[in-house]
This record gives sequence, C-alpha cells and structure tokens, in this order.
Amino acid sequence: MNIFKDKIMMTIVLSVCASIMPQLFFKNGFLLSYFLKMGLKSSDVLILLSLPSVILFFLAVPFAYYADRYGKKKIGISGIILTIAGFSFIIWAGFFDTQTSIKIIVFGIILFSIGVSALLSGWFALLSPLIPEAIRGSFFGTMRVSWQIFAIGCSFILTFILERSTSLGTYQLILTFFTCLLILQIFLYSKIPEIEKSISEKRSILEIVAGIPEVPGYMPFCAYCFLLMVATGTWPVTMGLLEKNILHFSDDTIVYMGTMLFLGAMVGFYTGGKLVDKFGTKMVFLVVHFSYFLFLFLVILRSLAPVPQVTYFSFLTFGLGLIQASSSIALTSEMVALAPVRNKAVIISLCMSLQWGGAAISGVISGKLIEYGILSETWLFKGLTLSNYDTLILFSSVMVFVFIVTLGLIPSVVKTKTVQWVPHSSKTL
Repeated sequence: MNIFKDKIMMTIVLSVCASIMPQLFFKNGFLLSYFLKMGLKSSDVLILLSLPSVILFFLAVPFAYYADRYGKKKIGISGIILTIAGFSFIIWAGFFDTQTSIKIIVFGIILFSIGVSALLSGWFALLSPLIPEAIRGSFFGTMRVSWQIFAIGCSFILTFILERSTSLGTYQLILTFFTCLLILQIFLYSKIPEIEKSISEKRSILEIVAGIPEVPGYMPFCAYCFLLMVATGTWPVTMGLLEKNILHFSDDTIVYMGTMLFLGAMVGFYTGGKLVDKFGTKMVFLVVHFSYFLFLFLVILRSLAPVPQVTYFSFLTFGLGLIQASSSIALTSEMVALAPVRNKAVIISLCMSLQWGGAAISGVISGKLIEYGILSETWLFKGLTLSNYDTLILFSSVMVFVFIVTLGLIPSVVKTKTVQWVPHSSKTL
C-alpha cells in the first residue's frame, strides 16, 4: 500500500515538473525575449504577459465550481489540452509578420490561460484526499522544491543554448520541446486517482460567492491580497524590459536572471515557512513590505553600485525572488486557515482570482502608460539618469510601502505551526 502511495506521489511531482516551464516562461524573461525578438513593442509585451492573470481572474471561481460538479480530472485534462493548443499558437506566431503574430499570440495566450484555469481549479481538491494529513506539509514542500530544481536546471540549459544562438528558430524549438512535455503531462495526470467524486451542489455559484462575506475576516484579507498584487504584480516583466531595452543585457543573461529568481524563491519558500511558524503571518507581511520597498528602490540606484550591472541585478533578482516566495507562503497559510470546509475550493479560488486580478490590473496599467508615452523616457533623480521603466518600478516601491497600512486587514489566524506549503496562486501548480 505504501509503495502504491509513493508511486502516486511521484506521479504528482512528475506531472507538475512536466507543466511548470510554460507557466514560468511568462515570468522568467523567456517569452519577453521571444516577443521582443519578433518585433513587438514593450507596451504590447507588458500587456500580453499580463493576459494570463486577467483570464485567471475571471475563470478561477467558475472552473472550481464546475470541477466539483462534473469531475476534477475531466476538467483538468481538458485544461491541459487547451494549454497545448495555446502554446502551439504562440510557436506558430513566429512565422508571421509582427501585426499578424500579435493576433495569433493573443489567441494562444487566451487558450493557454483558460487551460491553466481549468487545471488549477480542481488541483488542490484532487490532491487533498490522496496525501495523508500527517505528511501533507512535507510532501508539498518536496513537490515545490522538486519543480524549482527542475526549473533551475532547465534555465541553466536554456542560458547555455541562448549563449550560442538567439535566432527566432531557437526560441521556437525550445518552446516546441516544452509543449511536448505538456503532452506527457496528460499521461501523468491521467494516472492520478480521483478519490472524491463529483458532487451535486444545490447552491448556485452566485449563491456561494454571495455568502463569502459572511466568512469571518476573509474578504478583508482578500482585499489585502488584491492591493499587494497591484503594487508588486509586474516587477518581473518591468525589470526584464529595463534589462533588455535600457541596460542591453543579452538574451541569455535575461534567462539567467530568471534562474536567479528561481534560486531566490527556493530560499524564500524555506525562510517564509520558518518565519510564519515562528512569528505568524502579520510579521512576515511587515518584513515583506519593507523588503520589497528596499530592493525595488535599489533598482533605480544601480549607477551607484561598485560592481558590474549583471552582478548587481543578479543580487536584486535573487532577493526579490526570496521576498516573493516568502510572501506566497504567508498568503497561502492565511488563506487556507481562514477558508471554511464547505465550498472551500470556490472560496479559495475567489481569493486567488483577486490576486491574479491585481497582477493583471498592474500589468495593463503599466503597458498603457508606456504605450501612450505618459511617462518620460528619460529623467534625472539626484544626478542619476533613469527611464520610464524605472518610473514604474519606483511606483511599485512606493505603493508597497504605503500599503503597509493595509496590514490591519489581515486577521492573522495563523500564529504558529500552521504553515502551508501548498503551491501559491501563481502562478504555478
């Protein structure tokens, strides 16, 4: 029996690893470089990379509801098929002129995002009865570390490849390989047993959502999550555009920065868990706010750094990845602790969708500010020459500092020994 359980848990981990890179490409600079290589404008790239958050915002709750009613695996497998179709269109877009490719990319990202929404909708509910409560924390911790190690290994290989070739064809071949891994995910996902079958929910989705404000402390916490993501949702893409267009980092260096983000996240997951265990979530969020403010503000002080810019940004990216991961552990711990047992999937999905919505709003606003030329392309600060991307990063830095006042919205149910290692929003499985 233990061997059977071990086999199931290994299948779950492999399923996550097979699907993780396409999701991370939206954050680690790979798709950013690919789209810029195709001739897209920076403003378009900002908006395109925010599209998944927009789709997830609208579809997370409905898919969670229907996953409970019609079967988590049925909805999940349909989602994987859509992610494969979506990434196929993104690859295909590279064969057309810029204007045509934008339309194909938008369609591909929409399909991919709908697929991820469907897959994530029942993911936690599918796994919950499979993993014994006594080892749940350690298992999710192992799963999280496993996909992080896989992502770091893939990033190092991609950096090696892009050092030698940055042609559009190289990007398309890489994307094709990871799309094939999504096909492998169908096989792995289908091997995961669905113990809890679909239920016939008498209440409509609107009735369930309308009852969420009655959950003590939940909606104020959701409001806090939304505001935090508005402040911090687009810094990875904005920093990538700054590195590419202003600092003129090479494509392989941009992907290397994504690797530093993953390394920082690995440390952050461990650190965040320990801090939540010892001090509770409010203290972690307080540290997160000050740390975000400091590290984002250090971006605009880069000219004063006594080290090469690549080294300096490696340090900043590692630090921001650590902060983001620590924040995600605290967010997930508080969210799971606050959610009631009944209709838990839908209630958690609402909070996650608000986080994606905050990130989407941040990305769309940033893209439009760049597109309409509202921000000065060059400006001076204490003798430092800065860009419009620096303005966006400065906005994020100031907002996350100002939003310290919103910590009062957090009930802080989580005090000690309740840290959740469940993968967070995300962004990822």
